[in-house]
Amino acid sequence: MLRYSVKMTCSGLLLILGLVVFTFFLIRLSPGSPGAAAFDPNRAPDLMEQAERSWGLDQPVWRQFLNWIVDLSRGDLGRSYASGRPVTAVIGEALPNTLILTLPALLIQVMLGLLLGVLAARRPGSFLDRGISGLTLLLYAMPTFWLALLLLWLFSFHFGLLPSSHMASVGAETLPLLQRWADRAVHLLLPLLSMSLVALAVTTRYVRGSMIDELEADHVTAARARGLPERRILFRHALRNALVPVVTNTGHHFPALIGSSIVVEIIFSWPGMGRLIVLSCFARDYPVIIAITFIMALFVVVGNLLADLLSAFFDPRIRLDS
Repeated sequence: MLRYSVKMTCSGLLLILGLVVFTFFLIRLSPGSPGAAAFDPNRAPDLMEQAERSWGLDQPVWRQFLNWIVDLSRGDLGRSYASGRPVTAVIGEALPNTLILTLPALLIQVMLGLLLGVLAARRPGSFLDRGISGLTLLLYAMPTFWLALLLLWLFSFHFGLLPSSHMASVGAETLPLLQRWADRAVHLLLPLLSMSLVALAVTTRYVRGSMIDELEADHVTAARARGLPERRILFRHALRNALVPVVTNTGHHFPALIGSSIVVEIIFSWPGMGRLIVLSCFARDYPVIIAITFIMALFVVVGNLLADLLSAFFDPRIRLDS
């Protein structure tokens, strides 16, 4: 397993490097420039040219790339063109907000998906199974942005039960600690549901299909013949083997959650990485775009590696070193 981990880490680092380099050159081929985005070129051409010279954009692209490699080797991601602040500070403010949204969504997806999948698989074809399957199929067919807009209209504009945007209410920082947490939780609810419900449907259907296959396997039949309790058969013999494809799917789905946060954060004005990269693209903020691309690629590589390692942990038949 150690050799496999090292191999996957090295290939992942090469993938991240290639993707970041590709992004570096691609964004410079896009129309527009950071100077034009920051200033009106018809009214302030001198300011625009001065800003681009200070950013080094008047140099050839290959020299810009070499300067970027040198700065990166020092751990310097540069400064944001839009705010003038270090990119690490800008990312440091947005990344925790995205994790606040995506980690609970992943937890809901796994825990509730396991529960619903097991309940549906215990009696295939029953009323409960048909109800869970129908609901998850409906959620699976919904685009994330459409579900977010539907929840926003229903609970914010129609019933007025939940806030429609931002992470906290105006003046919430002056409230006592428990009230601040409650205010954050209320603002988190709609974005969290928008991200987790579609992912929950995927996990539920994976668990249901895997559990049905396992409950019909020979070793489960033999366990029942030995008179083992049904609960022990369900969780000890069937669920553990059924977790292998579920774990793999969950590890691969975490980067997808990060990607879907872009839409959700824009709709709910959530100040995270997804909203930041959209605003940075409009502002042609090259250093921030490249830094976010690096972090997104890192999530993909780490998610895939963890999925493979966890699959080997739950199923000893998988040999990663082979």
